[in-house]
Amino acid sequence: MREKNRNEVLSLLINSFFQDEPLAKCLQLEEPIDFAKSIINNALHDQCSFVIYDIQTKQLIGICLNEIKFQDNKYIINETNEKIYFILKFLNNMHLNINLFNQFKTNSLLHIFIINIKKNYRGYGLGSQLILTTIEYAKKINIKGIYAETTNIYSLNCFKQQGFQVYHQINYIDYDQIRLASLTNPNQNQCQLVARMT
Repeated sequence: MREKNRNEVLSLLINSFFQDEPLAKCLQLEEPIDFAKSIINNALHDQCSFVIYDIQTKQLIGICLNEIKFQDNKYIINETNEKIYFILKFLNNMHLNINLFNQFKTNSLLHIFIINIKKNYRGYGLGSQLILTTIEYAKKINIKGIYAETTNIYSLNCFKQQGFQVYHQINYIDYDQIRLASLTNPNQNQCQLVARMT
């Protein structure tokens, strides 16, 4: 992903990812423009994210927004939007009982933060291809492990196809019986922390 992709990536985040992602949909996140811009800035800074274009229409159809995390960096949620804060805190809770840095004996990991394929392009293995491309890139820059938080069964299956294992999972309803009460569909009723060595 390059600077020239910024506007199209922002559009895909707003019009596809935040519309479909279970937590964002459940909390009625609407259009978190500032948060989306911040994610893109981080992805561009670390230069390890990827995009897919339809070569016929020349339209952006998929993104994999990644960031490099270091063990000595303390994670502080600096977010004023209460709904986004809730989501980030939930994702952070996925890591409370497991230290992937220790697990993989490394000081740096690649975090697949957001992966999204435009609706009418799903089912063709593009998500798996983005994950595979990320794995290959992580190897190239000598990062030993990759992790992600999957928020539905479809993304979980993409990661499993690429050799990721589940390290932790939380049922949404167990985390918050009031705010996440509607997340009972078996395809999107839990979040998994998945990871693998490169």
